[in-house]
Amino acid sequence: MEYWLDQFHIFLLVLLRVSALLMVAPIFGHRTWLARAKVGLAFTVSIILFPIVADQPLDVPAGILPYALMMIREVLMGVVMGFVVLLLFVGIQFAGQVAGLQMGFGIVNVIDPQSSNQLSIMGQFLNILAILLLLSLNGHHTILTALVTSFETIPLGGVVLKAGLMQKMIAITAEVFIIGVKIAAPIMTALFLVTAAMGVLARTVPQMNVFMVGFPVQISVGLGAFLVCMPLFAMLVERLIITMRRDMLVMVDFMH
Repeated sequence: MEYWLDQFHIFLLVLLRVSALLMVAPIFGHRTWLARAKVGLAFTVSIILFPIVADQPLDVPAGILPYALMMIREVLMGVVMGFVVLLLFVGIQFAGQVAGLQMGFGIVNVIDPQSSNQLSIMGQFLNILAILLLLSLNGHHTILTALVTSFETIPLGGVVLKAGLMQKMIAITAEVFIIGVKIAAPIMTALFLVTAAMGVLARTVPQMNVFMVGFPVQISVGLGAFLVCMPLFAMLVERLIITMRRDMLVMVDFMH
């Protein structure tokens, strides 16, 4: 009876860490998923990972409060790892927001079902495209591999919240702006040249309504620049997947 009780504790802690990561990660925790599907996925992944940690020794605290703290630490670890994945998509959405604002789509917003926030059309388009690229490049395998590595690196009940964890999270969060600028830089450069050309044209031909002429030109040039840079966007997403895996493993190192 005691053996099965220990196995139950192990499975519960595995389920908490897995569920926290899957609920925060954009691909697995999307709000359009049914709640039953999310719960089923978390249980399935936990059952698959259970044999990996079933033989690990687990010192279950006797009191309710220490046991609750152990459970909270497992949840926090999953949330932190999922947060690293989430920041990748936040940076991509930020790039689309900046590019869409420059193109003139600032007044046309849509609701993102994942975050329930208003996003520009370009931000939503880049977000969907990034999800498709992540799946095609086996990025979801990378997330699950990092999850397996976390169980091998940090045994159940061994999560420790170090002081440098928050500083590292702030540093990773700051990379969101770098990601956004890298993706939106070609579009912003092309639109800057268009704006400069329209300014010269307005001084040369004052009778022309530059606003009415420039608006479709900015949209056309912005979309054209994005189509030209599409292969570069795919290469950047591939590199970001590698960076995402590195950051997830770094966060794991900060918690043991």
